[in-house]
Amino acid sequence: MAGLNTRLAADGRLLGHFPYPEAPAASLVTFASGLELREEAARQLLAMQRAAAADGVQLTVISAFRSLALQRHLFFVVGAERNQSPEERARVSAPPGFSEHSTGFAVDLGDGRSPQTNLSTSFETTDAYAWLKANAVRFHFRLSFPAQNRQGVSYEPWHWRFEGSTEALRLFEPAHRLSRNLP
Repeated sequence: MAGLNTRLAADGRLLGHFPYPEAPAASLVTFASGLELREEAARQLLAMQRAAAADGVQLTVISAFRSLALQRHLFFVVGAERNQSPEERARVSAPPGFSEHSTGFAVDLGDGRSPQTNLSTSFETTDAYAWLKANAVRFHFRLSFPAQNRQGVSYEPWHWRFEGSTEALRLFEPAHRLSRNLP
């Protein structure tokens, strides 16, 4: 990969992140201004937001689908602006071609009543996070990077992936295998 002088791990990971293809544009739907996901993921996310609202919780979407071009910018340009090495940057942002966001199945969520916790580990103290921990699985969403995850990616209580389709399960199977410590 241009700009990275790093070898892939035996399981295909680069700096802790598994490879993921960019979702075909035709598979994406706009579910909010400037935000896209795969159709089933978007439908379930909206249902999850409605259920949370009914329980008095305001789930906000901070980020959804990211193109490879946007991920390239986030990894290389933002990393350079912050004077981060690729290894440092990969703890908080996947290299392009290795982001769950590019699949159209991943979202970053926040608590509309506690926006100061957006993209921070303090999100775990919010009502939104507590609600997600108790309810997200009903909508086929799973926390991607829990504390001390085996991928070595920083804990991201805000990053959730949709696993409610065969394609999503297939894409995320390597991460499941690693978390279960299977070959």
